[in-house]
Order: sequence, then C-alpha cells, then structure tokens
Amino acid sequence: MKRIYQSFFVVLLAALTLTACTDSKTPQEGDKYSVIPTPMPNLPTVTEIFSLSCGHCRNMESMLPEIKKLTNTKDVNQVHVIFNESAQKAAFIFYAAMVQTDNKPSHKLKEALFAFVQDSPKDMTNEQRQAALTKIFHDNGLKSPYELTKEQQAEVFKMFQQSEAIVRDAALQSVPAFLINGKYLVNTSAHDSLQDMANTITYLKDKK
Repeated sequence: MKRIYQSFFVVLLAALTLTACTDSKTPQEGDKYSVIPTPMPNLPTVTEIFSLSCGHCRNMESMLPEIKKLTNTKDVNQVHVIFNESAQKAAFIFYAAMVQTDNKPSHKLKEALFAFVQDSPKDMTNEQRQAALTKIFHDNGLKSPYELTKEQQAEVFKMFQQSEAIVRDAALQSVPAFLINGKYLVNTSAHDSLQDMANTITYLKDKK
C-alpha cells in the first residue's frame, strides 16, 4: 500500500510540475515563436518583415512606436518581401525611399506609400500612377523611383537580394512578421494584445 501511495504522489508531483510549466508566462517555442531554419546573426536586433500591399502590415506600422516603447527598442529594421510581381513593385517603391533616407523613411512617408499601394483607384492610367507617386516623393523632399541615379538603383537591387535571402532563410510564409536577433520568428497571430507580443519580443531580445 505504501508503494502505491508513493507512486501516486510521484505521478501527482509530475503533473503539478507540468502544469506549472504550461501556466508559465514565459513565451513558449512552437507557440509564441519559432527558431528559423537558417539563423542570420548579422541582422539587427529587431527586424519587421512586411509589405506595402498588406492591410495588417499597414495597421502594424501605426503600432510600431508603441512596440518600440514597450520593448525598449530604439530602431526596428524593416524588410519588404518580394513574394510575387506585385510585391516586387511595392518593394521597389519602399526601397527607393530607403536609399534616400539612410534606411529610415518617416512614418508620414510610409503611410503615404501604404495609401498609394492600397487605396489608388484601379482605373488609374500608368501616367496617373507615376504622377501620383512622384508627387508623394517630391512632397517629402525625395526623388521619385523613376529619378534614381544608377548608384541608387544598384543599392535598391542589393536590398532586393537581401530581402530574398531573409525571406528564404526564415522560411517566411506570411507578413507582418518580426525576426529577433536574426534567429527567432515571432508568431504574431498567437498573441492576445500588443503588450503580449511586446513581452515575447523583449524575452527573445535577451535570449541567445
């Protein structure tokens, strides 16, 4: 009988231990985040991978200042995906802004680019689209994508190559996504709030 009780308490304690681990507020791998197949240690601490054509990415852009505040992150590196032809066109627009702003286009400019890509009338002619895009860049004191120098075009092409490598090595399937320390991919949909996601990002920033 004594052995039966001992066995019972061993099982009970094991169950309690498992419950304690499950209830922990520590972000769990496979739930809140995953380790990417090919780590990229040279990336900045926090990288957001996004697309100007993505509605959720547009919403996330408005949340970035709060995310930076909650995670004590000075800068969030941004990478535009090039999944398909439409994403490549949007990426060219974004990177045309990047090469002229030391990789830090303003929130105002990015919102204007989101609006151009997502809200422009479908029946706009190519000439109208070019004029509208040129106006956005000129209003922000920049050359339009059609006016870039050969050196700037080469820099944009380099950013395309980097973007392609990051998406490939991270085995990325959707955006927006946050890559931490070039190794941990945050599962944005697994979080209940901005604070919840910020907690995961903060935890992963300190994780080796």
